[in-house]
Amino acid sequence: MSADVKTIKIYMMPLEYPCGPQSACCGPIGQSEEEIKGLKETIERELRVNVGLIDVKKEGIRLSDSQVLKLLNTFGAMALPVIALDDKVVSMGNLSPQQAVQALRQKLAE
Repeated sequence: MSADVKTIKIYMMPLEYPCGPQSACCGPIGQSEEEIKGLKETIERELRVNVGLIDVKKEGIRLSDSQVLKLLNTFGAMALPVIALDDKVVSMGNLSPQQAVQALRQKLAE
């Protein structure tokens, strides 16, 4: 693999309703399948890169992903999705796909 190849990861959690779908006590947490698919496809198309998805509920967070782990410990599921470039956090929380592309472009230009 070439040294100039960048790794982009989206840390996400599938949409769930902790108190039940019709509950008024709390809202849903996580991201819908369509939301994540749209984000991933837009980043890949606009930046011509491959994007890896990491489901934090299924796969967990590795120690090497310490920035993401700190965000989750601080903000909980509200931090998701987290977008990382070469293991450095670029954004957290719900951004539009175009906002995510803009944030990644800025980091790639540095």
